[in-house]
Amino acid sequence: MLTLRLLDRPLLLGFFLGLVFGIVDLLFTWFQPLSDDSIPALLRFYGPMFFLWAFMSFRSVRRSGRLWTGVTTGLVVAFGTFCIFYVFNLLRVNLFLAELTGRADWQNMMQRFRTSRFDSLRLFINVDYLKGAPFKIGVASIIGAVMGLIGGTIGRLKSDHPATV
Repeated sequence: MLTLRLLDRPLLLGFFLGLVFGIVDLLFTWFQPLSDDSIPALLRFYGPMFFLWAFMSFRSVRRSGRLWTGVTTGLVVAFGTFCIFYVFNLLRVNLFLAELTGRADWQNMMQRFRTSRFDSLRLFINVDYLKGAPFKIGVASIIGAVMGLIGGTIGRLKSDHPATV
């Protein structure tokens, strides 16, 4: 019963997914703090997240028959996911700051810190991450809407409802 309620509440589902993916990201960093964010690694991590956004949109369009519902569902689930995931990402950076500075993909960040007016690397990183939050959550929300369009279109093709937008 709780699962059905969660599936019918896109924002709450997004929060739950953000919690799950945030914990997984923390665990990955704990076990392999120096592994770079290569394209295959990013696809393995974000691929399931994007798939779940599309699947939830597919499900919402199958139930409603309206494509717009799928796009909205994808956007809202993605927004909720990334709001929570970003908090966990900030936690991850603070917990593993010493280890992360040795990663190849962090060298640009370290160079920016050295040329900044900040005395504290931790403060610099936190300010940088917080400044980037609206943009990253916005991009994730747009990706969610696109995944919603894809999942919703497939759901619309499989739906018994008459075509509606």
